[in-house]
Amino acid sequence: MKTSLLLASLLLLTGCQLPPPSEPVTPQPVEPLEAEPQPVQLPEPEPVATPLAISDDAATLQAWVNYRASMLNRINEERELLNASTEQDEVWQLKRTILQLHPDTPYLTRLRLQMQSADQLATLPAPLAALLSWDLAFNQKLLEAESAVSALTRLNAQQHDNVERLQKINKELQKKIDALTQIEAQLNQPAVVQEDNNGQP
Repeated sequence: MKTSLLLASLLLLTGCQLPPPSEPVTPQPVEPLEAEPQPVQLPEPEPVATPLAISDDAATLQAWVNYRASMLNRINEERELLNASTEQDEVWQLKRTILQLHPDTPYLTRLRLQMQSADQLATLPAPLAALLSWDLAFNQKLLEAESAVSALTRLNAQQHDNVERLQKINKELQKKIDALTQIEAQLNQPAVVQEDNNGQP
């Protein structure tokens, strides 16, 4: 009896906790969104290339920086263009200096240019001279390193010659030592006593 009473109360409590049946949901019509007008995007104007000049304004300095960066990948073409140019003004001279400071240029050309560059720097506006002085400082360090490598190569060659000469002297001395050793061995051998016919020494 207790069990049936317990089951009945449990069913009753369970029935109380169930939510009431829900009403069917009817979809509401969706109003179409009005398309927002897109702002007209104008193409960005291409930057105007500042011509290279001997000047200290920011645009010209940036043009020189861009020139130096762009010519690194086409150094030979730039040299040909510069050699073909008939106009040899101050801009041409500065371009030529920058090209000749490139590490591909022979050592003696860069050394000569390094010594002559002080006069050229004095004629340039201070910011442009400062920009070029970076190239000259790098070139100076490169010249010093190349000079040190050259001196070490020369010293290495001299040491190699000395080693070869000493090895040759060593071989000659070894031959003399071997000859003296043979003579000494012969001198230290006991003398063979010759007997006469009677067996007497």
